[in-house]
Amino acid sequence: VELGKFVSQVAEEELRSIENFIEYSLQRRANIVVYNDYNDYKSTNIGLGVELQNPGGTTKLVNNKLVVYFDGNHANLRRQVREGIARVLTDNLLFGDDIGEFASNQALLDLPKWMVDGYVSYAAEPWSMEKDDLLKSAMLSGRYNSFYQLAFEKPVLAGHAFWNYIGEKYRKENITYLLYLSRIYKNINSACLRICKKKFKDVLNE
Repeated sequence: VELGKFVSQVAEEELRSIENFIEYSLQRRANIVVYNDYNDYKSTNIGLGVELQNPGGTTKLVNNKLVVYFDGNHANLRRQVREGIARVLTDNLLFGDDIGEFASNQALLDLPKWMVDGYVSYAAEPWSMEKDDLLKSAMLSGRYNSFYQLAFEKPVLAGHAFWNYIGEKYRKENITYLLYLSRIYKNINSACLRICKKKFKDVLNE
């Protein structure tokens, strides 16, 4: 009961700031299911047949239910709630909140998963020293010769770093605008040319 109250309070507190960043408002209520521990969360049947969150992965929305779990760390639970709200709003912005509209738009808009997951991660939590250290470690490891290799192995980190770079190099307000234009044009390259004056592949090379 206390966890439920905490999650509800966090969702109310965090909703406005995430809506302001994504520039999109929640159109219909999302239900939040919170589990007392990770094992209960993993054994839930809410997402039967649907991949749920992996440890360290992104919170998943299943049938308009945001599923989170408590690992003893309230800060982590808050992050999950923020990430879940960001996921709902991002999916609604890109694909619509109607099931039929969602399916048809998803088929038309082929954005890389790292790009969407990274945007959700950025909307939920700005770039941090911790992420900076993770990125430095990845770069210094010598495992990655291109952005695509990093994005394949560490999609959320790569995506988050990409949007942070866009914000620093091309202004923070252009982060959501680039995603929005990708949806409008149904083409990332066209959106990149408009915002960055460069092709998408050239921005990734940067």
